[in-house]
Amino acid sequence: MNHADHIAVFRRAPSAPAPGDWLLLPEWSDADWNKLLDCARPQPFRASEVVIQRGATDRALYFVVAGSLDVGITQVDGVSILPLAKIGAGSVVGEQSFFDGQPRSANVWAVSDGQLLRLDFEDFNRFGRDEPALARDLLFALARVLSARLRNTTYRVRR
Repeated sequence: MNHADHIAVFRRAPSAPAPGDWLLLPEWSDADWNKLLDCARPQPFRASEVVIQRGATDRALYFVVAGSLDVGITQVDGVSILPLAKIGAGSVVGEQSFFDGQPRSANVWAVSDGQLLRLDFEDFNRFGRDEPALARDLLFALARVLSARLRNTTYRVRR
């Protein structure tokens, strides 16, 4: 996939499993997207591969450009997995540790083959220095995703 393919994923009608998970930046031009995507590195994955390990200390954000992922935690028995969310192309994963710098709170594994674009925190900082308005737009889009996920968790806890 190239940048044009990646941009198309985020521009098409939301098909992510949960509508709030969609990364929305409708006002961005192709040139704006290219500035961000130039900072990210492709990371292909295979079905059943763990792409984020709970407890890991990396501080990266992952844009899902192809494939499907599940997020979950291992139960106390060490064998059972509690599924928390399904993440599809057009969304992001790893936003919590990206923002707070704390270890990863859940495992993320691939349901199908696909590709992520990895944005390290240092690369985001460079992007923010070079393109402060775009970085602000991205942060608000990520905050909307994080808020939707928090609302979904709150809803699930109340049931």
